[in-house]
Amino acid sequence: MNDLHELFLGLPLALIPTSNTPAVYAMLQLFADGRLHARDELNRLFGETYRSHLQQLRGDRYGYWLIHSLKQEGSRTTSLQLDPRHLASDPEQDAVARLERRSQLKRDSFTEAQQGWKRLPKAHKAMQEADKDYLKSLGEAANDEAGSK
Repeated sequence: MNDLHELFLGLPLALIPTSNTPAVYAMLQLFADGRLHARDELNRLFGETYRSHLQQLRGDRYGYWLIHSLKQEGSRTTSLQLDPRHLASDPEQDAVARLERRSQLKRDSFTEAQQGWKRLPKAHKAMQEADKDYLKSLGEAANDEAGSK
């Protein structure tokens, strides 16, 4: 399918990437075939920055496209696939898939925030120790320069 606006007829235009973001548009165009796409394929087609394009599609900017990450049986690699509800030509099914993705994203964000908060005291102590060692080394270097003159 060449024109995403035709495929996703009835969706608000803001949910479909434009020519201002050609790589994101091309990625959605790839996923629009409904098939599984290996991460290696995405890396080959879009480069190492493909994760950024994927995040844009999955996030708020384009209305939370639900793109599943599926583990290949008997392998450690995963493939990605657009949720079929986006391809059903049914705005209600599309909306449910978007709500599901938004819920996942916000849940993940909350978990990361909790983990960060728990890690704060340990990170603060490690930073203080590193700063102390660094400042100590500066003092020793300054003393070495003064003594060598």
